[in-house]
Amino acid sequence: MLSTLNKKLLRIAIAPVIVFLCVITGYSYKFDFVTVNDIVKQIKKTFSDVESYQANFVMVSDKMGKRQSQSGTIWYMSPHYLRIDFDVPYGQKIVSDGKQVWIYIPSINVVAEQDLNSSMFAIGTGSGLNRLFSKYHYKFDGKEQPRVESNNKYYVLFLKQKETRSGFRTMKLWVNEQYFITKAAGETANGKNITIEIKNINTKVDLKKGFFKFDPPSNARIIKNPMLAEE
Repeated sequence: MLSTLNKKLLRIAIAPVIVFLCVITGYSYKFDFVTVNDIVKQIKKTFSDVESYQANFVMVSDKMGKRQSQSGTIWYMSPHYLRIDFDVPYGQKIVSDGKQVWIYIPSINVVAEQDLNSSMFAIGTGSGLNRLFSKYHYKFDGKEQPRVESNNKYYVLFLKQKETRSGFRTMKLWVNEQYFITKAAGETANGKNITIEIKNINTKVDLKKGFFKFDPPSNARIIKNPMLAEE
């Protein structure tokens, strides 16, 4: 039971968190760069300028024809605070203060409390962003860059894991003219395809630390560090 639950928690946590880590890196820059390394360097540089943001997301997963959709709102506050409230499935939450992440799944009345001090879930930090690009080979996805999709111009990056591990085996990132990553598509090691689109990004939102505090329901089952065995 615990092993199955661990895998479910991982699927919930990994997919949005890695992409949301990337989303916070945009500001108003036009397409002035010509190499993929230039873009990655700019992403890392502009990350430090983002103090907070709020955005809506839609995530669709597909494995062997079985599709599942999730949606909700994400908030980030520098340097390492993250909160994700799901509309679908309703009530589900992922909250992090940079030291711990809490994953609440109301459908099974479980809260996972995961330490982040040495984990790949060191989300929303400069070190986490550097870790993302250090763990993946990256290049342009095709020769035409930027390219036009849905009447907008994007740089599209292709990322591939350097070593086989949990999380995404490969990823594609769509970077718009403001240098926001507004879409990502990834394939996990077990063959699941996940696409996440980010909309309504607001970098002027006023957030407080208390907003990123999570108090588990008194009757919920608490599981400590369920993901250690999966790393």
